[in-house]
Amino acid sequence: MKRSSSRFASPRRVLLAGASLSLLIPAAALAQSETGEAERPEDRDVIIVTSSVLRTTTDEVTGAVEVVDQRHIEDNLAGSLADTIAHEPGVSTTYFGPAASRPVIRGLGADRVMVLVNGTGLIDASTASPDHAVQSEALEAEQIEILRGPAAIAYGGGAIGGVVNVIDGRIPHAPVDGLVDGRIYLGATSVDEGRTAAARARIGAGPFVFTAEVMNRTAEDYDIPGYAESELYRLLEEEEHHDDSRPAVALEEDDHEDEAIGTAENTWLDTQSASVGVSLVQDWGFVGIAYRSSESEYGVPGHAHHDEEDHHDDLLPSFAAAEAEEETVYIDMVQNRWDVRGEVDLPGGVPLDSVRFSLGMADYKHTEIEGGAVGTLFTNEGWEGRVEGRFEPVTLGAGTWEGAVGVQAFRRDFAALGDEAFVPASVTEDQGIFTVQRWDAGDWGLEGGLRLEQRDLSSVAGDRDFSTVSASGSVFFRPVRDQFFAVTLSRSERAPTDVELFADGPHPATSSYEVGDASLDVETALSLEFTARTPVFGGDLEAAVFRAEFDGFIGLFPTGAEIDELPVFEFRAVDATFTGFEARFERELGQLHGWDLSGELMAEYVRGEIDGGGNLPLIPPLSISGGLTASTDRHELHASLEWADVQNETAAFELKTQSHVLANARWTWQPFTERDVRFILEGRNLTDEEIRVHTSVLKDRLPLPGRNFRAAIVYSF
Repeated sequence: MKRSSSRFASPRRVLLAGASLSLLIPAAALAQSETGEAERPEDRDVIIVTSSVLRTTTDEVTGAVEVVDQRHIEDNLAGSLADTIAHEPGVSTTYFGPAASRPVIRGLGADRVMVLVNGTGLIDASTASPDHAVQSEALEAEQIEILRGPAAIAYGGGAIGGVVNVIDGRIPHAPVDGLVDGRIYLGATSVDEGRTAAARARIGAGPFVFTAEVMNRTAEDYDIPGYAESELYRLLEEEEHHDDSRPAVALEEDDHEDEAIGTAENTWLDTQSASVGVSLVQDWGFVGIAYRSSESEYGVPGHAHHDEEDHHDDLLPSFAAAEAEEETVYIDMVQNRWDVRGEVDLPGGVPLDSVRFSLGMADYKHTEIEGGAVGTLFTNEGWEGRVEGRFEPVTLGAGTWEGAVGVQAFRRDFAALGDEAFVPASVTEDQGIFTVQRWDAGDWGLEGGLRLEQRDLSSVAGDRDFSTVSASGSVFFRPVRDQFFAVTLSRSERAPTDVELFADGPHPATSSYEVGDASLDVETALSLEFTARTPVFGGDLEAAVFRAEFDGFIGLFPTGAEIDELPVFEFRAVDATFTGFEARFERELGQLHGWDLSGELMAEYVRGEIDGGGNLPLIPPLSISGGLTASTDRHELHASLEWADVQNETAAFELKTQSHVLANARWTWQPFTERDVRFILEGRNLTDEEIRVHTSVLKDRLPLPGRNFRAAIVYSF
């Protein structure tokens, strides 16, 4: 098929142009700033990045960071956590249906992107397979912090690609303003007859703050604009099953009579969670404990079971399963979790200024139900804890020095039992120690970090242990007011996971037979990143250009063999390179008939290549989006367009993905001055376009939902 026409000659040319723009912008911004025409307001909000060990503000972080607040989450709610933040620069989603999606950052996912709750791991099974849901909901978050690029210094090798940290507020860190406060969210969606309800309350009782929270999300199978299978996939199926003895019309009728049209089958969900917590809040800090229980049932789309009479050839890509007899499959998931968190300001006379700590303990299990019978049981029991100590800032030479040290450890006992237990039971133990130091002289400064980590993996298939060292160094500059530029060089190491080492069995989620390699060694990434935050052309620009060279990148690659009618994929290490950029430009546009106008432009691109030739799979294409907002004291209108280019820089076993344009619009109304009540009316995919996410293994059998309208009410008290 022809590539979509565009004014952009090629993604490679766009990448070069983006890099050049990021390097040229400082000069233009400097000229504007000197005249005072492009300075941002002095009273702008200062946002502390909780995920930063040094508690740095968003304007001062040396890497690329995005902080999403609660109102932004409510306005852009799109089901799962990953789908809700997928519109942020550099972020995409694995999209295995509306229940099971995981964030992808700069083309990296699974164990290379760490999803955290208040700085500790989820202790679920979401990294083991794309059909396993993340145990965190977007509506539970007060704030979501996205660290793009290596964050392995503070969080270990599992953050070699980035971090998504959900700050949920179940353990309060501040007193209640008054006796009680809270929030209620009620919403409904048309495309899936979805219903969502969430409520949170905090009650102050002297120095104690009590919290309670409930959330429920249900949906039926969602509507799609046409076939569930992509056009190219259907053409290959027709070619595979072609029979010259039948007329062409009969061929077409037979080939498509059982295909899903208009509805994405088995995409229903029913999930709920409840939590309680209590904190002691004093002048010296806080300490608290919380308990959360969650249950979820959801259909697994595209879950195919192959019978012995199925025959396949090499026409169809392995990640898009060929014709198969399918049974209804759904997952029944339960997690119970305890969390303890605190932060204590230490008295003078000691080197440390403050200490914060967190501990999470969870019991997780999910059962895959196939045709009414139990198929496979996954369990994960474990704990994770970390302690961070921040030093009192001191004057050192012409600048100020501050630093922090920390320790982190976890233990996870993972098991899979049943017909589709493609990985044996294993125990993973991990311990790490790290430090981050920063020297700031005002106009410029230095930041560096070091982490030492030890991982021990034991399984019936064998035992392995790994020692990793990660380090980073940054130079940052502030040429004039409101400008911040940084160059960061980092070397990050990641130990292999139990799946990568010991997998040996059929994996229906990827329609393949997966084989691990117990001899795999540590994966190393050498990354260089340039970050800019600067006023330019009357607005604010944040941009990053990056390159990461992987030595021993562990991927899943086809062997050409078959076992039980499934193509065999094996984990092996290759050298690979990721190159790309992301940028966001925001500007106030003045007033029109009493409405304040503002605009936003975003662009992102990443290229994943195997050194020596070939492309890595599941890499998102170039995308560009723009939005226009008009607001008054009580109303806000927002319209956006997102264009994604065709992705034809594919791996050998992938089909290309066509380009698309996603059109959204939203109206928010706050009718009362004395009460914080907001009404939200949103339309997504207004043109009812067929949209497929290239980072999803199901993208040729499962498009995104069609035209959807959401109505919601949010009451904060």
